[in-house]
Amino acid sequence: MKAICIYMVAFCGVFFGVIPSGRGQDANALLTSIKIKLQQVNNYYAEGNMVTDVKFINIAAAKVKVYFRQPDQFRIVKEDGISILPKGGMSIGLNVLLSGKDFIAVPGGYTNVGNRKLAILKLLPVVENSDVVLTTLLVDEKTALVYKSTTTTKDNGTYETNLIYGKYASWGLPDQVLFVFNIAAYKLPKGVTMEYEGSKKANAAKPAGDGKGRVSITYSSYSINKGVPANMFK
Repeated sequence: MKAICIYMVAFCGVFFGVIPSGRGQDANALLTSIKIKLQQVNNYYAEGNMVTDVKFINIAAAKVKVYFRQPDQFRIVKEDGISILPKGGMSIGLNVLLSGKDFIAVPGGYTNVGNRKLAILKLLPVVENSDVVLTTLLVDEKTALVYKSTTTTKDNGTYETNLIYGKYASWGLPDQVLFVFNIAAYKLPKGVTMEYEGSKKANAAKPAGDGKGRVSITYSSYSINKGVPANMFK
């Protein structure tokens, strides 16, 4: 029944112009291309540096280790300090957001970000119990790389993820991820990792008071498809 309602919402959105028709776009083909690229990666282990910028709390930058296994196992291990990212990694991992999940894909036209023309792809989850209500992707159609995702959830408001690619682009893995969320709508501590383990160095500058929090991870290396033990996710 819900799936029927979603189809009706998508149809009405396109028909009445709420959702741009995006003529020429094949939303399902583009979503398939994105998934094919992401499914090259069965697992990975990565190292990086996490910087947290939230007005009401000082959190020192710290090194992190990131683990992923298909379809949606994801874990961030932080050396010290506080991690406010939701458990499960759906907020910052495209593999976790898309792998093994079914969506109704709706084309949304195009937009320009910098010098890059990106297709807008709106995804409506099919399953009834999904926490995600709507995800919008900005995608380079030639490379099937997602440069931005905006996700509206039932429990944590709306958040966005901006991705920068470099030497791991052929795998669909970013060199840098910037996660932006509305502090007022973000529930703490429910669904959130809180690891007060004595972070000693606080950020020198307070973030700007725009009501948003920001967490970035800059990856220094990936080890791809070389196996990750199942017990890393317990």
